Amino acid sequence: MSMSTSNQRQWWSYSKEEQKRLLEDAVEEYLSQPGELSDREKLLLRDAIGHTYRGLFGMAAHDLGVLRLPESAWGESARVDPAMVDGITRERLERALRALRGAPVQEQPVFM
Repeated sequence: MSMSTSNQRQWWSYSKEEQKRLLEDAVEEYLSQPGELSDREKLLLRDAIGHTYRGLFGMAAHDLGVLRLPESAWGESARVDPAMVDGITRERLERALRALRGAPVQEQPVFM
């Protein structure tokens, strides 16, 4: 995901529509990779989709940024309880992404 590099604009300088599209594309890219998703990946992808849907683009970008950290980078207190991701599958994440792509941009962020 190319949300920001020294050769590119910072992600927050894009319009909200562009930010949403970049985040959707990054989630899709991640979901298109072969292999089983870890519990942490499921949780962070779910959060990134939800944050994008609610217009919390900075939080979604953070979710996707830390998604690339190796599991060894996380401390014991950050362990993902399997109950937290019960029922989250690649297929559910893909359906949520399709729904997100069809949803309008949330111009005013919704904090819940």
